[in-house]
Amino acid sequence: MAEKDNISGYGGKVGAANTAVTGALHVVLLAIGSLFLLPFIWMLSTSLKPLDQTMTLPPTWIPRAAYATLEGQRAIVIKEKKLAEDHVIVIQHGGHDAGKRKLLAASAVKDGKAQVRFTRAGHEEYEPEPVPVEIVKHCPKDYWHVSEWTPEYSGGREKSQAEPRWDCVPEEDLSSAPHPFWSNYRSALSRMRQKGDDPAWYAAGFPHYLLNTLWVCVLSLLGAVVSCTLVAYSFAFLEFRGRELLFGTTLAIMMVPFPAVMVPLFDVFRSLGWVGTFKPLWVPLWFGGAFYIFLLRQFFLGLPKDLLDAARIDGCSELEILWHVVVPLARPALAMVALFQFLGSWKDFMGPMLYLTDRSQFTLSLGLQAFQSQHGGTPWHLSMAASMMFSLPLLILFLLARKTFMRGIAMTGIKG
Repeated sequence: MAEKDNISGYGGKVGAANTAVTGALHVVLLAIGSLFLLPFIWMLSTSLKPLDQTMTLPPTWIPRAAYATLEGQRAIVIKEKKLAEDHVIVIQHGGHDAGKRKLLAASAVKDGKAQVRFTRAGHEEYEPEPVPVEIVKHCPKDYWHVSEWTPEYSGGREKSQAEPRWDCVPEEDLSSAPHPFWSNYRSALSRMRQKGDDPAWYAAGFPHYLLNTLWVCVLSLLGAVVSCTLVAYSFAFLEFRGRELLFGTTLAIMMVPFPAVMVPLFDVFRSLGWVGTFKPLWVPLWFGGAFYIFLLRQFFLGLPKDLLDAARIDGCSELEILWHVVVPLARPALAMVALFQFLGSWKDFMGPMLYLTDRSQFTLSLGLQAFQSQHGGTPWHLSMAASMMFSLPLLILFLLARKTFMRGIAMTGIKG
């Protein structure tokens, strides 16, 4: 009895030690895996911030709003700069900006006049000249120059038609609290429709880019699933001369990088008159993809051949065997191919950039790049909001299909 108690006690200690080791490994793996979430968390956090908080060091992960009282009303403001010397807020009585408030160094105002530079015609700037002004407020050194925050005016180059309110306030009159700026998403959507030189640019916006992207994704997905299923079935179950050579050539194609064939493919599609259309983005997928063919062939080899032989005995043709026997059993692998192709077409940037010439044909990836470049600078808060809208459908799709995806990955490597 004592010996049995010792054995059971030793077994219990070993089990507890194994549990502790397993738990520690899970914690380490969870910690390492969470590092891959940091870019997504940064993108989400930045999309909900005002522009002045996007590139701060150390980064602030929780969006915060600065509050101040402007013209007797509490408003969200942007802290643009801290005054290094005494300033005054003045109203100009002459010149181009007559009637508007200005922030000038106190030393620039003498005898009720200020040295003001303004534009009289076109973009030609004249030298500063004394202009009658009315002093509104004295702003001592170390006051903050703040502007009312709006999605259209965030401290950068873009401004709304109506100038936001602004003032100079001391540090103690500023407050801060967590506040997500959801209006960044609405502003990003509206700016993707800003009118440019091309009339079609105004008509093209996020919904238009989304429809173009879905059109390409659906056609390429159907082409990849149909063509690769047929070729993979032939390589797995049909006996014909040169099968191994053709399969080896298919595997060799996987090793050729796209830049090596980019120029020849462009010449081919140009000679066909396809440049400027969606055809180069989805028609090639109807002729198979090397990786998907290899993936499906490996899955098909794991299926029981007795089912195929029984179907042949019953008089089924090869296409009937494929449709009624193989396809129902291969749904996880087919779903994985469809998911891979959908993700690839959704994120594709090089293909649309090469073959699409009209802005009304842009996909989401091209529309996002055009949005980032059309402002002359990078409004990071709006760019990240647009990127979140670009990435959200992919996240939803992956969450809905994750079980099928994992099952397909686990079963593809089985070989009969």
